[in-house]
Amino acid sequence: MKSSIEKRENQTQGYKIQVFNNNIIDDFIQRFEEEINARPSVALLFEELWALNQPFVFKQYQRILSSPYIDSDWVNQMLVRNLANQRLNEVVNAEVERISKNLDYMQETLNKYDANLQEYEKIAKREGKTANRKKVLDQCRTEKYRTTALTSYGINIPSHVNTYRDLDLTAEALNRQTQMGSEWSSYDLANRRARLQGLPEPYTKKQWIWTNRGETTRHKSNDGQTVDFYDYFKIINDKTGRVDMMLYPHDPNASYENSWICYCQMRAF
Repeated sequence: MKSSIEKRENQTQGYKIQVFNNNIIDDFIQRFEEEINARPSVALLFEELWALNQPFVFKQYQRILSSPYIDSDWVNQMLVRNLANQRLNEVVNAEVERISKNLDYMQETLNKYDANLQEYEKIAKREGKTANRKKVLDQCRTEKYRTTALTSYGINIPSHVNTYRDLDLTAEALNRQTQMGSEWSSYDLANRRARLQGLPEPYTKKQWIWTNRGETTRHKSNDGQTVDFYDYFKIINDKTGRVDMMLYPHDPNASYENSWICYCQMRAF
């Protein structure tokens, strides 16, 4: 039941971020040939995404204070707030980078090719709020290069640098990292509190749990791996063979292939 609720929360947040990304792309493309620069500043993107992500991130870390092992005093509240702010900053920076690269891709494409922008608007409306905007643009652009580029920006960018990506999967992965990070922090704070009081730590071990959810089985061989709580799991990607040392599933310090498209969980005891 818990995993189903978390999955819905991740999908809902991913949907919101995808719609945010697509609205920016639509506005940028529709005003591309106007004199007004429709590209938002990085600072504005950061501010708006901060407000969009804050409720979700703070909700995850607020759960720490609800733990029976944690006192809700001002010290713990400050610790939780600092952890939440740090994680929120990481999430927003990752999303700003992705949206900026998506804008780079769209700008490069519009600089190179003629496109029917009125047709783009109709297709985008028909396909819906979360449809991939690269595919929409591809449907209404020609294969003819512009005789003169509107600007010189982006013309010589190698194609592999700014590949376009949907934001929903990115947002979901970041949300799973947030959930597991806050869960690990709750166990850690409980252990710290016990040590300060001269009591045994309530969590001395942790176990990797493969949930068999999603479209990937890359971590099946790691199911049941148990280590001391502050040790690292040695996680192998069954598909690529990549090995990472991870504090918990979705640990953002691990490689992309082991920390992102993953539905694993952890049990502490």
